[in-house]
Amino acid sequence: MENNENFVIFTDDDGNELEFEHLDTVKVGEKLYLVCVPALDETAEIEDEDEIEEIIIFEARKDENDGDCFIQVDDEAVLEDVYREFKDRNADLFDFED
Repeated sequence: MENNENFVIFTDDDGNELEFEHLDTVKVGEKLYLVCVPALDETAEIEDEDEIEEIIIFEARKDENDGDCFIQVDDEAVLEDVYREFKDRNADLFDFED
């Protein structure tokens, strides 16, 4: 994978490192959300490089030590709000299917 500053690595609850490409940071209300796609490894077969199959949205929070942590959002209403804002902000960069 090429070196790109838009890639982030998160560690899950089991200690596994997961790599994502960060597409945008969106503010909805008073909260910040990271819109990401899972990074493809070098062995993944790509049918269409321009087609994104899945996005994952993380809420930026502070942990008990005031450090940054990112929690995957699973609330459908929040996902819809963040995705709508992401689409509005990035309409000129991506072709969105409705």
